[in-house]
Amino acid sequence: MARVVQGVVFLILFAGAAGFFAREVWLRVRLLRRAAPEPGRFAKPGDRVRALLVHVLGQRKVLAEPSGIAHLFIFWGFLVLVFGDLDFLIHHLTGWHFPWAASPVYLFLEDLFSSLVFVAVVMAAVRRYVLRPMRIEPSLEAGVILGLISVIVVTYWAATGAEADLVSHNFGAAAPVSAWFAIWWRGLSPRTLYLIDGAAFWLHVLAILAFLVIIPRTKHLHMVAAAFNWYFRKLDPPGKLRALDLTDEDQERFGAGHVFEFTWKQLLDGFACTECGRCHVQCPATLSGKPLSPKYLILKMKDALMADGPPALAQMAAGAGTAEMPSLFAGTFSEAEVWACTTCRACEEACPVANEHVQAIVDLRRHLVLTAGEAPPEVARVFQNLERQANEWGMNRRDRAKWAQGLPVRTLREAGRAEYLFYVGSAASYDQRAQKIARAFAQVLLAAGVDFAILGDEEESDGDTARRLGNEFLYQELVQRNIAVFTRYGVRKIITTDPHAYNTLKNEYPDFGFTAEVYHSTEFAARLLREGRIRPVRRVERTVTYHDSCYLGRHNGVYDPPREVLAAIPGIRLVEMDKSRARGMCCGAGGGGMFKEEAGTRISYLRAEQALATGADVVGTACPYCMTMLTDGLKQHGADERAAVFDVIELLAMALEA
Repeated sequence: MARVVQGVVFLILFAGAAGFFAREVWLRVRLLRRAAPEPGRFAKPGDRVRALLVHVLGQRKVLAEPSGIAHLFIFWGFLVLVFGDLDFLIHHLTGWHFPWAASPVYLFLEDLFSSLVFVAVVMAAVRRYVLRPMRIEPSLEAGVILGLISVIVVTYWAATGAEADLVSHNFGAAAPVSAWFAIWWRGLSPRTLYLIDGAAFWLHVLAILAFLVIIPRTKHLHMVAAAFNWYFRKLDPPGKLRALDLTDEDQERFGAGHVFEFTWKQLLDGFACTECGRCHVQCPATLSGKPLSPKYLILKMKDALMADGPPALAQMAAGAGTAEMPSLFAGTFSEAEVWACTTCRACEEACPVANEHVQAIVDLRRHLVLTAGEAPPEVARVFQNLERQANEWGMNRRDRAKWAQGLPVRTLREAGRAEYLFYVGSAASYDQRAQKIARAFAQVLLAAGVDFAILGDEEESDGDTARRLGNEFLYQELVQRNIAVFTRYGVRKIITTDPHAYNTLKNEYPDFGFTAEVYHSTEFAARLLREGRIRPVRRVERTVTYHDSCYLGRHNGVYDPPREVLAAIPGIRLVEMDKSRARGMCCGAGGGGMFKEEAGTRISYLRAEQALATGADVVGTACPYCMTMLTDGLKQHGADERAAVFDVIELLAMALEA
């Protein structure tokens, strides 16, 4: 009779907790269904399943940092303990065990993984409440969760030890922790052991049911949402932004101005977020004191959804059809934080649950620029310059080819056809220092006998700056004009020294009907070296630390070719910064940062400081924008006389035969 009562009480409690869990999860599903659509997230299921295996079961991104070991213990510990917990619950409710429950192997695994979970909880508590690194907050919620996990593990040991004493079972080496509890209880009366067993069981049950109640309303919903986030992750190239459909002349709103104008995947990011802060401590805007944190951007988006979404659903259910939604800029986001982003993707690279911050920020900018008609004065000036002269500097478009004076460089108008178009880009066309990069690359191409030509005054901005600053109309106008020129000359192969142009030409122009082989100058130079078409023979006695351009590295995975070129130059000694490759820090130029006013500490100052710490006398770059920013950074340190900034291609040109 006692077991029947116990079973009924358990079922009532479980039904209540499970019902609450289901109701809360269903509310969030309904909210996601009201968000903007995002086609393509269901394509390539095989690749998506592989991501689950690697990043959810394998915890690859989590283990990118040492602290991830504790999470791995908890994750796999709970997966294994689910089977043990099922037996634990069934036995206490019915008196029946699974056939394998007495197996020494089973008992050992249960004890091992429960011990790993407990150790991980202690590690997490010490880290959060004692060590307190910058990215971790000692919240009450986290303490409650760690406490519940501890209760689940300890009550399992306590009940198992008491039961062993009741039946005079000796676990021995098979389950040493449970055996220790059995030793601890030994000598107690059967009645006391029954009380211990019962109390431990009900504490165990209540802790599990508390989890069911707490999970949907806290960050621990990531235990469910993170797997979906990885499955629906972006499969396009990392540096590619989603194109806006501008063909509907009746459409008046663009970007994300209220919470349901985000896509369902962007809102899912909020539920998947673990609040681990890895993005927070990698963001150059955060580290330099700007009012942006990618972590809080995601959390504020989730908070806005949970505040504005349910009332909107209620209005729609009442027959309103649509609902008035509060503006995201009326208390959720500030314009300053939206404009502070450099679109460098350091946050996305660090995120263990596949959150996609950059597209969300660009969508907010699109709303400000295209719907609200708002932009900082310097950004509006860039748009005017692009509209009038097709370059961000506003300089005469007829002067685009002046950098090539004195070199035997042809335009396509003169040549008619060429195997390669050298797309110079606005920076290397107009910035006096960056012009030297264009000249150096032209000299390399000429030395290798490459059949190439430039567009001269027919070249226009690639549009990257306009797009990342939110002006999709202007971007698409530039794209169409460029494509028309490319098509007229039959361009099928493009090389460029500008990673921003490289990224948009390679990854984004195909959305508008143009595809070509696109190479960055360092990729192309590395190939020329491998083929023996150029031979660096002059020694360049310099110590170089190489700065990874975000748009070449994190956006496109090009890390080795620049280093391959440097390794081929006699006399070059390469030393790496602590933050390099995928963890390299942005220079501050991306996302239109080159042209925006920057409050607080300049990002270029921090990056230059990291470069100077290596002791190198040359900071190597592969981007004209990085060239400008790092040169300014060295000047801020007063170090421009003991260290210089050179593009990798310039160093290569120095080493070629005259």
